[in-house]
Amino acid sequence: MFDPEKVPVKGKVTDITVPISSLTPIFPGDPEPSIEMTCTLEKDGCAVSRLSFGSHTGTHVDAPSHILKDGFSVDRLDIESLMGKAVVLDFSQRNGALTDYILDEAYNDRKITESVPILLLKTRFSFRKGIHPESSGLQEEESDKEKEPEEPLEESVYLDAGAASWIVRNGFKTVGTDGFSVDNLSSEVLPAHHTLLSNNVNIVECLDLSAIETGIYFFLCLPLKIDGCDGAPARALLISYS
Repeated sequence: MFDPEKVPVKGKVTDITVPISSLTPIFPGDPEPSIEMTCTLEKDGCAVSRLSFGSHTGTHVDAPSHILKDGFSVDRLDIESLMGKAVVLDFSQRNGALTDYILDEAYNDRKITESVPILLLKTRFSFRKGIHPESSGLQEEESDKEKEPEEPLEESVYLDAGAASWIVRNGFKTVGTDGFSVDNLSSEVLPAHHTLLSNNVNIVECLDLSAIETGIYFFLCLPLKIDGCDGAPARALLISYS
């Protein structure tokens, strides 16, 4: 049972959520996000907006039903497995596949002696670039800004099959990345997704780890509770222990 008293609320809280707006980059082929004001204070006495975006827009959690025929939907995820002690490892100097050896070496270098159920991967590929938090997204005209990844697909940093198996073997309950996918962006079979989700390891994608250094934090990630959906946008926070 999750104990709220164990949350280190006295530490620094960092919001690592990518905001959703008409400027938010999306994976090629996903629905484009749109935020349209339907009621205004001046005309209606209250502000109401119509939201339209895909279930994997911005910072989001993949449910097993995203790629598994009989997988759980996002509303049935164990929410407690999306909060707890997390280690952030920095792979921003690497390209291509992260292997089990690479993960093992980076993790052991941290000399972690306690159980850590959440693994967060900071990489060089991220769609943090070009996102302007000050933008409200309530724009009259669609931006001409390109919403696709700014780096070639072959330069993405991803988990290979061995790395995904390493995560399962080491008992992690959640893995997060600042990229669009834990898999190679050009992959059609998604081996990391299959290995992780079939073993009840949550996947969080599109985190903003730009201001985060390697270390141990308290992680909190709450996906929208959308009945029967394959994934959902989430608000993600890191809280320092000092």
